[in-house]
Amino acid sequence: MYKFENIVGNDNIINSFIKANENNTVSHAYILDGKEKTGKELISKTFAKLLLCENNYKNPCLKCSSCISFESGNNPDFFFIDSEKKSLGIADIRDNIIKNIETKPFKYKYKVFIIKDAHNMTIQAQNALLKTIEDPPKFAIFILLSKNYNSFLPTILSRCILFKIKPLLPNTIEKFLIDKGIDSNMAKFYSAYSRGSIGVALDIAYSEKFINFRQNIINDVEKLDSLDLIQMYNIINKYETMKQNINNILDIYLLVYRDSLIFKQTNSFDIVIQKDIQNCIKTISNMSVKNLINKIEALLKAKIYLEQNSNFNMTMEYLFFKLKEK
Repeated sequence: MYKFENIVGNDNIINSFIKANENNTVSHAYILDGKEKTGKELISKTFAKLLLCENNYKNPCLKCSSCISFESGNNPDFFFIDSEKKSLGIADIRDNIIKNIETKPFKYKYKVFIIKDAHNMTIQAQNALLKTIEDPPKFAIFILLSKNYNSFLPTILSRCILFKIKPLLPNTIEKFLIDKGIDSNMAKFYSAYSRGSIGVALDIAYSEKFINFRQNIINDVEKLDSLDLIQMYNIINKYETMKQNINNILDIYLLVYRDSLIFKQTNSFDIVIQKDIQNCIKTISNMSVKNLINKIEALLKAKIYLEQNSNFNMTMEYLFFKLKEK
């Protein structure tokens, strides 16, 4: 159910939306930017539902015809543009937005358009949208969901209010999972792998596939020191085929080295997150503190390089030579 009480974190964005609706100062265009599964869609849909609500200004009333039709996916004045294609072209904008904006709202105050993965719009699609948001009808509200706001034309950015979704703190996600009935030790484990996203944490918590995936990567970490050059490149090639999951892969490496460093410093598993791989952690903790820190730093740098679209193979090659340093 779309209501603000169901959203954890990013209170500043939610409060800005509520205040704008209360004061009748809603902008015609917003960008919600953040990593995958950080709540962009939930926040934007709840805001859309509030804008269309017939009774309330602070939270959807859940009782009016607009709220009921919104929950059932049948609100005539709400449009969610979600393309399975890699890029959103001019036809997507024309068919889903421009044609629908030619008529006034069917029943409610606004017509609300949410564009999922708006960063995938082609230049031509952005220019087509720009013509609409430069001089929109008063009833039109656009919310662009993005993983990389830098992909937008400066002219698009200048006409939108940009909100950046912040990752949640691990203990916030932990508490959320515990409230959902998940064991506290497992909640800590899942939150560590969540990258600040409740959506990711829930996916992991209910996925046997992730457990098998993680074990596969931990096996690679354990045998890393003994690999010859050919075997090392075989792993890099394997990871290239798993490129869409590279953030998860590097996070697993990071957490193994983090736990090994904690164990080395404390000689205790009390604050180690991955208590299920104690033998692995004990073995890796035989490295020097400096070596463990160097590996963690190399992994963090690799994540940054990959986020900046650096060459995958060169980045991974550099990383693995660093990880194999004694």
